[in-house]
Amino acid sequence: MNLQKLPETHINNEDKRERIVASALHLFTTFGFHATPTSQISKAAHVSTGTLFHYFPDKQTLIDELYLSIKKEMSSVVGNEDNPALPTRTLLERGFIRYIDWGIANPKKARFLTQFHHSPNISDAVQNRAYEEFRWMTDLYSRAIREGIFSNHPVHYHMVMIAQILNGVLELLTLHDGDMSDEAIIAAGIEKIFK
Repeated sequence: MNLQKLPETHINNEDKRERIVASALHLFTTFGFHATPTSQISKAAHVSTGTLFHYFPDKQTLIDELYLSIKKEMSSVVGNEDNPALPTRTLLERGFIRYIDWGIANPKKARFLTQFHHSPNISDAVQNRAYEEFRWMTDLYSRAIREGIFSNHPVHYHMVMIAQILNGVLELLTLHDGDMSDEAIIAAGIEKIFK
């Protein structure tokens, strides 16, 4: 994270908010929620603690808004299909590839979602709102179950298992251990989902 240190008076309001969010993302994924005081976030963002509280009245609001904004961003990327009439398996595979591409391009955001997905630090109300962002996915997974593409287990089972596989693919891609090419890792991971 490299935020240019400017006097706060030279930073416009939108940039201040973005600096706070970027700093919080970095610090929460590095040190965790409880080990990151708001004073550390404001210092990293090069804004006063009062400015931080102007945008986010407390740390809970900050993490909730950060979580929801990342979930919305990821949902819009993963669910952005030009041709929804494609076969279900094709739609799923394309969505999985888009998630992997998004995760590679946004490693801190992907790590944040993995780290805080089941965290008690994210309020129930925000978890419910985030779930609504993925209603299209639950519908697609239900369709895959009906068509026999996925096993006859609950949608939530598939959502959890597939997320684990895709996050495993992202982890392997960041290791670059040389045993498999990136393409082979992605292909094997996606194939694992359908077995």
